[in-house]
Amino acid sequence: MGKEFGYTTGTYAAAAAKAALVALLGERDVSQVGVRLPMSGEAKIPVSRVERSGDYVKCGVVKKSVEENDVTDKIEIFARVSLRKDSQIVIDGGIGIGRITKKGLQLPVGEAAINPGPRRMIRDSVRELTSRGVDVVISAPLGEEVAIATTNSRLGIIGGISIIGTTGIMRAKSSVSFKETILRQLDFCRENGLREIVITPGNISEEAMLAHFGDRVCKERIVQSGDFLGFTLSRAHGLGLGFVLAGHPGKLAKVLGGYFQTHHTKSPPANDSVIRLLEKSVSKELVKEMKESPTVEGIAVILEEHGKTELLNNVADAIEERVRKYLKADFSVPVLLIGMDKRLMGFSRTGAKWARG
Repeated sequence: MGKEFGYTTGTYAAAAAKAALVALLGERDVSQVGVRLPMSGEAKIPVSRVERSGDYVKCGVVKKSVEENDVTDKIEIFARVSLRKDSQIVIDGGIGIGRITKKGLQLPVGEAAINPGPRRMIRDSVRELTSRGVDVVISAPLGEEVAIATTNSRLGIIGGISIIGTTGIMRAKSSVSFKETILRQLDFCRENGLREIVITPGNISEEAMLAHFGDRVCKERIVQSGDFLGFTLSRAHGLGLGFVLAGHPGKLAKVLGGYFQTHHTKSPPANDSVIRLLEKSVSKELVKEMKESPTVEGIAVILEEHGKTELLNNVADAIEERVRKYLKADFSVPVLLIGMDKRLMGFSRTGAKWARG
């Protein structure tokens, strides 16, 4: 795949689970396993360890990262698999896998931090092999140690790492070389007469835009900025391209604090900026509740629970205004806010007009 591409922790967890089930069902050679990726293709993952014991098998794989400063690089991810008497597939986290302790993430409080995408990959891998019920426990012995260097504790994920990934493929979006990909995409758009593009941080918002606006937006018009939001905006503006900005509010709202490089090591969470923007429009009790949320999406959930979702439009307006000032632009920059569940959560005024077509 080349040095710019690798696989997510979700792919490695699914590979460990599949390898363990293959061994449990009687296969002796499990030195490598193939895992189907959600979009297309297959990942071939070497198996580092196989432990057989009575009614279960435990397999390990070693994650190899392409991301700079990825603390999960070279850690071993295990799956312990056993058969059930029913037909259910039950997935849980063991040692080194974090637990959700606060609202606002993709999983309910109390669940192991194994995101929906990886859970689907694990289930699909299991169903390739058997219709029987299976217990899968994912673990990472070094997970709790390396999670100290992540943002998990700020998000209310305690006790280890998260198993993540929507496409199964990992691109080095915080590396300088990712800028070259952005420039190639922007040049392609200009040379092919695509005068209005969609700028998104990553896969989830891209998929959401295609799902909601597939009659007007195609993949060729979408440019993923990764963590280089300011770079992408500036270059698109310099090439004379118009654009819509669509993404997760926690990512895009970082610009409210003046942060256009959105990697978590270069910019703090946007919670404080969002709360400052909204605190005059809500009660003191609601402000206090929002301050307890670990994420901007959690703030959005709280607003929804209190019937205040329209305030997310104010956040989108503020993001658009900050982007226009950053670019010294006199044109509109429609902003659409998208949740991790691909739901449209809010619009700037020009974003609402754009969405209506």
